[in-house]
Amino acid sequence: MSRRRRVSPVVWLLLPWALVYGAFFVFPFLFSFVLGFLHYNPLNVANTTFVGAGNVTRLFGDADFHSALRNTLFFAFVAATIGTALALIASYLASRKAVFGHSVLGFLATAPIAVPGIVLGVGMFIAYTRGPVVLYGTMWVMIIAYVTIELPAAYQQLKSALTGVSQELEEAGRILGAGRLRTLIDITAPLLRTGVIAAWCFIFIGVMRELSAAIMLFTAETKVLPVVIYDLNESGDLGAISVLGIMLLVLTLVITILANNLPGFGKTTTGTKQAA
Repeated sequence: MSRRRRVSPVVWLLLPWALVYGAFFVFPFLFSFVLGFLHYNPLNVANTTFVGAGNVTRLFGDADFHSALRNTLFFAFVAATIGTALALIASYLASRKAVFGHSVLGFLATAPIAVPGIVLGVGMFIAYTRGPVVLYGTMWVMIIAYVTIELPAAYQQLKSALTGVSQELEEAGRILGAGRLRTLIDITAPLLRTGVIAAWCFIFIGVMRELSAAIMLFTAETKVLPVVIYDLNESGDLGAISVLGIMLLVLTLVITILANNLPGFGKTTTGTKQAA
């Protein structure tokens, strides 16, 4: 007579989480993948047809899609680059107490985390399109807004990474005549390679993923992918929307994989600090 195998208590503890995860993530993801091969309108389900790669070819043949993809990549790349540079400079000056009022600088770099993205977006739009300093082109308003939104996380990440960098090397550089900016560029930044790349990737992916409704609203004249998704949603074209969602997922995965395979990525600065 065979014994009945006893189920581990861990399985019962994880089961509610697995059910919720499957219902709200796995199933919607698989369903959206299936929708990518269909012409599907929830208001007219009876006319659902299988189109295969038709949604993909239709999107790549659309001039608005090409323009939106270029604008979105440009927006995310510039925002990530500017945001990472500002976070690196601010974290270096604050952690090394290199300027008067360094604690105030740290506060200013982290303060935007307390402001909702939609509020910050609306404020930026009003300030830079109707204020004393006018930026011509909504894209640059978006870039400034999202650099501000993503700055706190990058600042904290790089400030933590700076604890692993030997200050003796920085002091040696200054003794040899290098200023703080030159020391940061030539000595500190290369030692923070992993942290800098990770911060850039986080901002890039965050910007691609989290374009808020307020920012999207103000880009009617500047096509970006969320605007294309909104237009497709208005027409009920869920198949094409699913294809765009999968494309954004693949793009972020490619960026992450490329970053993780850059030479030197993943190496810590511990050995450098000990060697110093």
